[in-house]
Amino acid sequence: MGGNSGGGGGSGAVSYPAYMQNAHGDWLDDSGSDTLTESVTSVMEAAIGNSPWTGQAAYDPDTDITAMIAAGVDLQTLVTLLSSGTTLDTLISNILDDSRIDNAVAEFAADLDARLTSEVIPRFERGMQDINAVMSSAFVIGRALIEENHDRQVAKYSADLHMKAFSDDAIRVIQLKLEYQKMASSVIAEIYRMKIVAKKEQTDTDMNIDDKDAKWDLEVFQYGANLLASIGGGTVNPSKPGPSQVQSAIGGGLSGAAAGAMAGSVIPGLGTAAGAIIGGVLGAASAFL
Repeated sequence: MGGNSGGGGGSGAVSYPAYMQNAHGDWLDDSGSDTLTESVTSVMEAAIGNSPWTGQAAYDPDTDITAMIAAGVDLQTLVTLLSSGTTLDTLISNILDDSRIDNAVAEFAADLDARLTSEVIPRFERGMQDINAVMSSAFVIGRALIEENHDRQVAKYSADLHMKAFSDDAIRVIQLKLEYQKMASSVIAEIYRMKIVAKKEQTDTDMNIDDKDAKWDLEVFQYGANLLASIGGGTVNPSKPGPSQVQSAIGGGLSGAAAGAMAGSVIPGLGTAAGAIIGGVLGAASAFL
């Protein structure tokens, strides 16, 4: 096989066309005019013992976590204030107190009596007088019906107040407290979930830094080994670190919590905790993409 066409001769030597060899020489060392001022040995000597990972540490999230927990505690304090001083049981008992309702019924009855005496009965009696029926049975029956209607209105008003106090006021207070407590508990649970993930991320990063620091000198030797092995094509690429899956989970949890809080105002039953779970799953999945 001819030398100008490239390939190997009988002795195993490999040759290439002259224009390729000239271009290669120009690019490699400017046809011999450029020389190295450092050897791989000197570079390795300078690198050994000077790991950039020495003294490095992962970000410590304790200050941020403490602030988040304090915010959660403040929220819980506000929720607790809804039933402090006058306890929730006392508040509900006051709402359902018969004396409070009886006072309102008595005032309603007194007002009804006053209007009955000053307006209804005089008009009735005047009408009966006009037809000369004051002494008739119709007069007595009419007065009785008026009194009966008066008593029925008072009884209905009393029943309505008792029902409203139970079904509206008392239940509404209980539901309000439970809803706020649910919100506070969800927020606090999410904060502690983030704390667990963040501290795990810190531990994993510290271990990764320690691992890289311990292997630094060994990997420096790998470059020298690659130089020696390059003559036979047996080089090895140093391992490359992958993305942090936990960081993606934290970010997904935050995004999910925000989305859940917004969705909770639209979709009943879906709130911060649900959004955080969804976001965390999506965030963790995104780390593999």
